[in-house]
Amino acid sequence: MHEIKCSHCHQAFKIDESGYADIVKQVRDQQFDEQIHERLALAEKSKLNVIELALMKSQNVDITNFEEDLNNFKTGFARNYELTSKKFKSAISEIDKTIDHLQKTKDALLGSENNLRLANNKADDLTVKKLTKNNPTMKGKFGELGNM
Repeated sequence: MHEIKCSHCHQAFKIDESGYADIVKQVRDQQFDEQIHERLALAEKSKLNVIELALMKSQNVDITNFEEDLNNFKTGFARNYELTSKKFKSAISEIDKTIDHLQKTKDALLGSENNLRLANNKADDLTVKKLTKNNPTMKGKFGELGNM
């Protein structure tokens, strides 16, 4: 025989083995159900925490990948900018050299034109009289031609 005391009225009851076993089983079943519900609630909460943590890690990986992609883009862009800048400066230098060469060629042509103009003026100014002035032989020959 077992004695059980009521938690509300504090009265003691005597129960045989089978009755006691039934009460213990009911108490255990209720406690078991409560523990199962508590553990299920904790498991659900833990699952939600794991999902949230996985999502946060995924977002961190996305941010890391984005930062790596951005840095790779910046590095590539800077390299391309530097190469293009060098080529641009080289092209400008070549254009300047070509302009200098063309200016020298222009100056030379203008100088040649001036020399041709002076030569032409001298040729226009040239006469038989001037050619024979200090040359008596030629003066005589042209004189003979004039008498013919």
